[in-house]
Amino acid sequence: MNLDFQVLNQESYCIAKGLERVVSSAALLGEDKSIVILHGGERYILSITKLRKLILTK
Repeated sequence: MNLDFQVLNQESYCIAKGLERVVSSAALLGEDKSIVILHGGERYILSITKLRKLILTK
């Protein structure tokens, strides 16, 4: 299955479930392996693993 089709399927699924905003991990991470997210005065780290899984840690 090609990647563009997978992305469209995921976006269609989110829209069908009423999730209006879809953001790809590539848009969040760019070339980086991790980013810091500030939420409620706390810092969280969103990282991508060697197996391409996402991990959110505090």
